[in-house]
Amino acid sequence: MTMPRLLELEISGKALPLPIYFPSISSVKTALQPLDYLQVLSSLVGLNGQYLVSAFDLAALPSPEVAASLLGASRAAGAVTLMDSGNYESFWKDAQRQWLQPAFHEVLNAFPCDLAFGFDEQQPPTDSAEHLALLVAQWRKDQAAAGACQVVPIIHAEASKLPSLCSAVADQTGVFMLAVAERRLGDGVIDRARAVLAIRNALDKLDRYVALHLLGTGNPISIALYSAMGADSFDGLEWCQTVVDHDTALLYHLSQADFFATQTAWSEAGLSFQARTLAHNLEFYASWMQQLREAISKGEVVDFCRQNFPSHVFRHCAAAFDWSVS
Repeated sequence: MTMPRLLELEISGKALPLPIYFPSISSVKTALQPLDYLQVLSSLVGLNGQYLVSAFDLAALPSPEVAASLLGASRAAGAVTLMDSGNYESFWKDAQRQWLQPAFHEVLNAFPCDLAFGFDEQQPPTDSAEHLALLVAQWRKDQAAAGACQVVPIIHAEASKLPSLCSAVADQTGVFMLAVAERRLGDGVIDRARAVLAIRNALDKLDRYVALHLLGTGNPISIALYSAMGADSFDGLEWCQTVVDHDTALLYHLSQADFFATQTAWSEAGLSFQARTLAHNLEFYASWMQQLREAISKGEVVDFCRQNFPSHVFRHCAAAFDWSVS
């Protein structure tokens, strides 16, 4: 990589260390309601200082004033709040015809956040020039509606087209971060990691550092691998869909949290099963990301992977990416 790696972003006067993981809040494929997750995350800002919330879910809340208060309290406590476009939820709830860009803009105004993903076109034009023009136009509309909230464009395209498209969008908009969906990078994790590296190499030819966010990436091992390839930011639902084994960084079914409860002090905090499991997971992610950041800053990310990946996983990565094995 030719561009020096950025280790911190300033968002709304707050320092956001990179790489970073945003625990996601969603009404889709989760056990609790969005407001329940928002309450947990807003109460644990000292442990986890950033999270993502869906605009679609905020629009559907029966008590929007409660959510607005929790978001405000989180931001006042130093948290960086990220609003998603809501298109993930509208797809799974068959509400895409109702959930349009103007509705997203209304939520942007009603629930101020520090960052927001742009309203993404998930079936973009096949013509590259037309696609680029659409991305830039959509971003301009979103940024005009967002005010001080900084909008991060989401780019959907075939993996082979993403490097040049990401570079062109960054060049024409001047944004400090772009987002792509992990699922669009390839079928397997190795191909996806190579795609991340290709995007990073393209972005690093610009005259400034542009951070890369991966949508839907919450597996700890994937986060570390993609960070080694040049990704900077991630969001995912794994923190509330699974339980993480602190000793191995492997994820298990949420119901198996009992097996790992003694790994943190949260098992003695008198919390419900759900609350202590969420706190257990957040504590892991805070530690994992801090260790990963330290390794990257020292140029030791391969050593981090060697020490923390299962041995067969590291051997596979070492062979695929020509990592030296001591």
